[in-house]
Amino acid sequence: MTGLIDYQIEKYSFTEVTEAPRLSQQWADVIAECREEKADALTRVRIALLNVDYVTSFELPFRLLLTRTPQLIASLREEFQLSQKNVIFNGKRFGCVWSLKENLIDIPETYQYRLATRIRRVDPTGTTATPFQQIAKEVKAPRERLRQALTSGLHVTALDGLFWFGLQRIAADVQRLRKAGMVIATSETDVFDNLTGTTRRIPVYRSEIG
Repeated sequence: MTGLIDYQIEKYSFTEVTEAPRLSQQWADVIAECREEKADALTRVRIALLNVDYVTSFELPFRLLLTRTPQLIASLREEFQLSQKNVIFNGKRFGCVWSLKENLIDIPETYQYRLATRIRRVDPTGTTATPFQQIAKEVKAPRERLRQALTSGLHVTALDGLFWFGLQRIAADVQRLRKAGMVIATSETDVFDNLTGTTRRIPVYRSEIG
C-alpha cells in the first residue's frame, strides 16, 4: 500500500473503571506532553513511565497508540530500573504492571478497561472505518476478526487492529494465523493520527493466495 492513511480521532476514551483521579490527570498530562512534542513511540513510553505512578501492559498500546510495546519496554530497561508485577485484565487476560517505584504492594492486581471511540479513517484506496467496524460487530474474538478482515481482502494496519479489533500485538496474531495455514504478506505504510500528532511507518498486512 502506498500513500498516507489518516486517522482522525473525534472521540477516544480509554479508562479503567476504578481509576483514581490522580492517575487520570497523570495520563492527561502525558498525552498533552506527547502531542506537544510530537513524540515518537519510544519517547511516549518514556514520558509515561516518568510521569504516571504505574503503567500496565494492556493500557500502553491503547493510551499511546503503540504497535510494539514489549520491544519498547525492553529498550527502556537499559535506561530505567523497572519494577514488574503480574496482574489480570478484564477478568481473563494475564499481563503485568511496570513502574519506577520499587514497592508495588499497593498497586491493584485486577483491572477492567473500557474503550469508546469515534474515528474517521481515510486512505488512498478509499477504504474507510466502516468494514472494520462491521467485522467488529459481527465477530467477537480479536484474532477471528483479523482473519475475516484479511480473507475479505482488507489491508489491515497495526492501528486498524488496535482501534477496531482489540489487537495489541497484531504481529503475534498474524504469526498464529500463518501457522494455521494462511498466507499473509507484510509491508509498511505511512499513517497519521491526530491524537499523537505524528506521521510514522507501521506494518500493514494482507492475505495472499498460497
